Amino acid sequence: MSKNQTPVVFTGDAGDYFGIWIVNLMLSIVTLGIYSAWAKVRRKKYFYNNTLIDGVGFDYHANPIAILKGRIIAVVLLVLYTVLSGLNPTVGALLALILFLAIPWIVVRGMMFNARNTSHRGLRFDFDGKSGAATLVFIGYPLLILLTLGLAMPFVAQRTNKFLFDHHKFGLSHFQMNALVKDFYMIYLKLLGSLIVIGIVITVAIKSLVGGLAPSPVSLNHTHYLQTTTAPGFIKVAGTPVAQQEAVAEESDQLSPEQSAEVEAQLKKLTEQMGQAEVGSDEAATTTTVKKDPAVEAFEKYAALLGPMIYVMILGGLLLYMLVIFLVVAYMQSRITNLVLNNTSLEHVGFFGNQRMRDLVWLYLSNIMLIMFSGGLAIPWTHIRMARYRAEHLAITGETDWDKFIGEKKESSRAMGEEIADMFDIDISFG
Repeated sequence: MSKNQTPVVFTGDAGDYFGIWIVNLMLSIVTLGIYSAWAKVRRKKYFYNNTLIDGVGFDYHANPIAILKGRIIAVVLLVLYTVLSGLNPTVGALLALILFLAIPWIVVRGMMFNARNTSHRGLRFDFDGKSGAATLVFIGYPLLILLTLGLAMPFVAQRTNKFLFDHHKFGLSHFQMNALVKDFYMIYLKLLGSLIVIGIVITVAIKSLVGGLAPSPVSLNHTHYLQTTTAPGFIKVAGTPVAQQEAVAEESDQLSPEQSAEVEAQLKKLTEQMGQAEVGSDEAATTTTVKKDPAVEAFEKYAALLGPMIYVMILGGLLLYMLVIFLVVAYMQSRITNLVLNNTSLEHVGFFGNQRMRDLVWLYLSNIMLIMFSGGLAIPWTHIRMARYRAEHLAITGETDWDKFIGEKKESSRAMGEEIADMFDIDISFG
C-alpha cells in the first residue's frame, strides 16, 4: 500500500452478522415478507457501518416504511398483470409494455433513493441522472446489442458504467469515470479468445477420451457359416428348412394322391428329425463351451466400460460447465471492476482496485460448497468473506483531506417525485 493510498477496511464479523441474518430470516417468514423491509435496512446498516475509510464508517438512513410501500406497489402490479393477462392477453401485454418502458425511470429513482440514504462523515451521497438519458442506456443500448449480434456489448458496458458513476455525487462533487470504450473491448476480446482456446482444448480432450475407449475394428472379411444337414433320400431345396417345407408343399399340389401321401410322410419324418436336432443342439450348448466372436467380445467389454463412464462424463461435463461459468464471471467481475475504479475520480481523489480472477473463482466455488454442505447456514459467512475481499482490494489514492469534503449537510426537501422514489426502492448492483 502506497503512502498516498488510504485503505478501505471492513471490520464485520461472521458471528455477529449471523445473529442479524437469522433474526431477519425468521421474522420475514413469520410476517410473510413484511419484515423484509426492516431486514434490508438492518443488513445494509451493518455492512455500511463496518466499511471504514480512515477509521470512519458509512451509514444507511433509509426508512423501512418507504421500502415496504415500494414492495407493496410491486406486488400489486404483479398481481394486476397476472389477472389482466388471464382475462385479456392484449391488456396484459399493454401493461407489460408500460412497465418495460418505465424501467429507466424506476432505475433512476432507485439509484436516487439508495444514494441519498447513504452518507459518510455526515455528508450524503446523491444521484442526479435523468430518465431520458436512462432510457437510452437501459432500453436503447440493449436493442443495439441485439441489432449488432452482441458486437456492441463492450460499448454498452462502457456507456452504462459512465452513466451510473458520472451522475453520482458526494456532497456537491461529482464522480467521473474516464475509462474508454477501447479498454472495454480489450477485456471482451481477451475473454472471447480465452473461450475459443478452452473450447478447442475441451474438444480435443473429448475426442482423445472417446478414441481411447473405442474398440478395435474387426475385419469385415471374418465370415460365419451356418452348417445344416439334410437327410439323404429327401427332397433338397436351397435355403432354410422352413423354405424347404414351403417349396415341397407347393410341388405336392401337382402330384398324384399316392405321391402326395409319400411327400407328407417325408415331411413328417423331416419335422421329427429337425426337432431331435434342436434338442441335441440345446444339450450340446449346455455341455460345451462355445467360443464367442471377437467382435461380440469387444462390444461387450466396451459396453461394460461405457455404462459407468456415461455417468462420469455427464458429471464431469456439468462440473466443467460450472467451472467455465465461474471463470467467465470472475474474469468479468475483476477486470471490469478494476478498470472502472482505476479510472474514476472525485475531484483530486482517485480510486485503486486490484481484484484478481483466481481469488474470485476460489471465493465463488468455496462459498457454494459451504452453502451446500451447511444447508444454507453458512450464507452469512460467505457475505462477510465477499465484503472483506472487496474492501481489501480497494483503496483511495491521492492526498486526501476529508475535511475539505465535509461542509454543511444538505437539507432534504423531497418533491413529489422523490417521495415516489422512496416507495420504489429497488436495490440494483452494478459491477
